[in-house]
Amino acid sequence: MRNKNTLAIINANSFIPRNIELLILVLILLVGLYLRLFVVSTTKIDTPFRADARQYTAYAYNLRSHGVYSNNSNTAVNKTITPSPDAFRSPGYPLFLYPFTYSKNFNRFAINVFYVQATLSTLTLVVVYFLGRGLLGVLGAFAAVALTAISPHLINLNLYLLTETLFTWVTMLTLGMLVFSMKSNSDSGWILSGILLAFAALVKPTIQYFAIFVIAWVLIDVANNRKIKIGLLIAIPFFSVFSIWLIRNLLTLGFFSDTGLTINTLHHGMYPQFMYNGQSSSFGFPYRFDPDSAAIAASIQSVIETIIHRFHTQPIEHLTWYLSKPFYFFRWEMIQGAGTFIYPVMDSPYHSSRLFIFIDGLMHAVHPIVVGLSVLGAIIAWLPRHLLSMTSLHRLTARLLSLAYGYFIIVHIAGAPFPRYSVPIRPITYILGLLPICIAATIIKDKMQAPPNKGQKS
Repeated sequence: MRNKNTLAIINANSFIPRNIELLILVLILLVGLYLRLFVVSTTKIDTPFRADARQYTAYAYNLRSHGVYSNNSNTAVNKTITPSPDAFRSPGYPLFLYPFTYSKNFNRFAINVFYVQATLSTLTLVVVYFLGRGLLGVLGAFAAVALTAISPHLINLNLYLLTETLFTWVTMLTLGMLVFSMKSNSDSGWILSGILLAFAALVKPTIQYFAIFVIAWVLIDVANNRKIKIGLLIAIPFFSVFSIWLIRNLLTLGFFSDTGLTINTLHHGMYPQFMYNGQSSSFGFPYRFDPDSAAIAASIQSVIETIIHRFHTQPIEHLTWYLSKPFYFFRWEMIQGAGTFIYPVMDSPYHSSRLFIFIDGLMHAVHPIVVGLSVLGAIIAWLPRHLLSMTSLHRLTARLLSLAYGYFIIVHIAGAPFPRYSVPIRPITYILGLLPICIAATIIKDKMQAPPNKGQKS
């Protein structure tokens, strides 16, 4: 008699030999690497050292020239003037850039970074396959890796001196290490997970509170008699590494952290439809048109008070705006950018190559479908066991990815839901988006293969 509690995930292991599986994976990786390297080598960026990129570069060069963590771009290559330290941006990405500052030629510096980022972006595909294979089966994992490999957003991220490529890599590596630790129940794996999560938080502070959710998930959902120990094995390394940055700030500046970025993200995300008073000319940059911007952004208290006041005076408009933020968060076109580019480009294969134009059009067409399925997949992960039976490891993997996905969405509902910030979780989008498809395909397959019920009357 067939067990009705069979795992509802496609299992392709039985009909794809291991050497063929490895060959297909390598081919997908090579395609992903080719697309990334070709884009890096042929794209011409309009003023790459601007805005955030200018600050990250200044941090790295000031560390090299002065041993001071400062975003003062005037002192970055001027050794005669010592900059003042600050903590406006966290140090993860500037530390990543630091080894490349041996070159005094900014263009060579940027090119070297771009090629390394393209390599890290390709290595991310390996982690996607590891996570996908354990949850979706081999075919589902191939699909997830292929979508990640050809994603125009993930490919174009490598063109900028911005945190997103490194953050995507470290975040996915952290999730992969957490899943590996669940499989192996390895103390060293849990410790490394905490360290990786701390580094991810130092690259992009928005993930720092995810550590609390991970520890709570371990204590509540992970079926292990060492729950408390595992929680500590994650928490202690995380807080030990992350606190180095906080202690540095306290000793150097007199406070634990700079609230400037928090204020900015709350402030920039408070304007309905990213416009000031509905003015289309202000789209994407409404705070530049608001005469009260300086007063609003004066402190955390002032920006929160302003948001509360606007909810009180215009409740429907602002409630509708905050509930609609996920649609902006997952929007295909960059709001502060052009198409899939964060900073404008003068030339790109996505403008001239038939292959790249076709890939861009294909991914654009399936994007809303994939995002919708990913939300469904994130919900399915939390269904009761009796409704969708999975092994404990499959269920925990799905819930971990769902937890990370939901965390990022909620954080950017509270703040500014610029599409740029959703790109690092695009690999999770693809895995969760394929989960309902794989489950549905397996259910159909099982019903077709099920023996007829002899006791059923015609």
